Amino acid sequence: MTKDELTELVRHAGVVGAGGAGFPTHVKLQATDIDTYVINGAECEPLLYVDQTLMLNWASYLIAASKAISSVMGCKIVFGVKQKHGDCISALQAAGGDVCVLGDYYPAGDEVILLHECVGRIVPEGGLPLHVGAIVNNVETLYNIGRALEGKPVTHSFVQVGGAVLSPGVWSVPLGVEASKLVEAAGGPTVDEPVFVDGGPMMGQYHKDANFPVTKMTKAILVLPSNSAFARYENMPVSVMLRQARVACCQCSECTMVCSRYLIGYDLRPHKIMQAMAYESMRLPEIVQSAMLCSECNLCSGLYACPMHLSPRRVNQVIKGAMRQQGVKPQFEKKAIYPRAERPFRLVPTKRLMSRLGLGTYDVHPPFNGEFVAERVKIPLKQHTGAPSVPVVSLHDEVQEGDLIAKLPDNALGANVHASISGLVEEITSEYIAIRASGL
Repeated sequence: MTKDELTELVRHAGVVGAGGAGFPTHVKLQATDIDTYVINGAECEPLLYVDQTLMLNWASYLIAASKAISSVMGCKIVFGVKQKHGDCISALQAAGGDVCVLGDYYPAGDEVILLHECVGRIVPEGGLPLHVGAIVNNVETLYNIGRALEGKPVTHSFVQVGGAVLSPGVWSVPLGVEASKLVEAAGGPTVDEPVFVDGGPMMGQYHKDANFPVTKMTKAILVLPSNSAFARYENMPVSVMLRQARVACCQCSECTMVCSRYLIGYDLRPHKIMQAMAYESMRLPEIVQSAMLCSECNLCSGLYACPMHLSPRRVNQVIKGAMRQQGVKPQFEKKAIYPRAERPFRLVPTKRLMSRLGLGTYDVHPPFNGEFVAERVKIPLKQHTGAPSVPVVSLHDEVQEGDLIAKLPDNALGANVHASISGLVEEITSEYIAIRASGL
């Protein structure tokens, strides 16, 4: 198999990053001068066990897929896994995998941090892993590449349902299933007024209800109390958040002291950005644009660092969103970057973070419950970075699981979308395609 053939199989299968922003994987595979492919098995968000489920149950499959990639691309494959997940490390090594053992701190899974730990290279400010000869994908993305090599498209996502539910679990879920159905399958909420998190508690998206769909990027659906600090920070109106940033920040720099990107050597100082938002005279371009370096790990907020209960992360998100909307692409100085001397002493242990967050009650290793059976799905046309996919089916068409139902737009960044169940196309909109299962 050639690299072009591998890339085409992955493109046709609609493989994207299974988590994060969902960047199309076939585009990553087109990179040149790659000598290292890092599989991110850190799973450093509190409460999450999806990647561990995959590594324990499909270790041989993952290693076979990684060796196929290595053979085609001529690169070394290494899995980044935390030392505390010894069973996962043993399973991967027994199958012939090369494992980089990580410390138990947050956010070890940030690709910039992961590359430093596993390869000894630091991605330049504003750069990408490919700029240091590497590609990073998570465990489920590798699993989906393995399926693509077998001619199978992405139709399901491994999803953990946890937090305040009666029976936490992990399922293989057809894309487009409404999150509320999964919460029901997990026994329902055990708190009266829950919020629903698409992802982990630190970086996930918070929803007041569970009517959002499972996508290729969905890793977890967590149920948390609506009166928790998590919900308060994430649901705070932007106007209130910015006003608080202007009047309450005391410039203690606690946020900067734990900032993972600052500690790795980036010129990112969250307390300076907060100061810039408070005083226009301090709003220097180089300070404001440094928000683009933020990984949004959330350590800087009152959940962990800020004694004034502010959220530099949310401020950075606003700045980043405004800059992208205006088409501003900051240019960062090309320079050598070295980790700061104090970094080893400021890493945040996951146990300490869990204790501070008060999440211990919900830290349950969930069982794998197999495939979730769906009666109806609403499959989003945009489950990835780039443009929405273009429907290629019509209303009332009969489709089989795995059929192409929407293609990536011509000459644009995007991904193919396939039917996640067999059935009848009931609805086509600019946002999704709805399918009802056969026989229902």
